[in-house]
Amino acid sequence: MEINFNNLNSWETEKALYLCKVAKSTLDWDLSGFGMCDVNPNSGYTYLWLEDYPVCLYMPIHCELSESDIWVMWTNSEDGEEVEESLDKFESMKEIYTWVKELEEREEEI
Repeated sequence: MEINFNNLNSWETEKALYLCKVAKSTLDWDLSGFGMCDVNPNSGYTYLWLEDYPVCLYMPIHCELSESDIWVMWTNSEDGEEVEESLDKFESMKEIYTWVKELEEREEEI
C-alpha cells in the first residue's frame, strides 16, 4: 500500500495513519497489498483503499480521530453507484462482507 505523503497536510496525515490503524487492528486488514491512502481532491476526504477488500474507508474533512468518524464505502463496479455506511454500524469485517453481499444481490435484482 502506498501513502502519498506529498498530497497530505498534517491533519490529513493524522487521519491517514488513523485509518491504517483501525483497518489493521479493528478490521484485521492486511495493509501490504496493492492500494492507496490519500486525499480525494474533489471531496477533501482522506481515504484508504486496498484492492483485496470490497470497500474503502474514509474520513471527512471535519472530524475527530474516532471510529465514529470513519465511513465504509462500497462502489458498484457496474455503474459506479456508491453506498456509504458509518463504521459504527458494523461489529466486524464479517458484518461488512455480509452488507456488501446484500448490496450486490440487490443490484443483481435490478
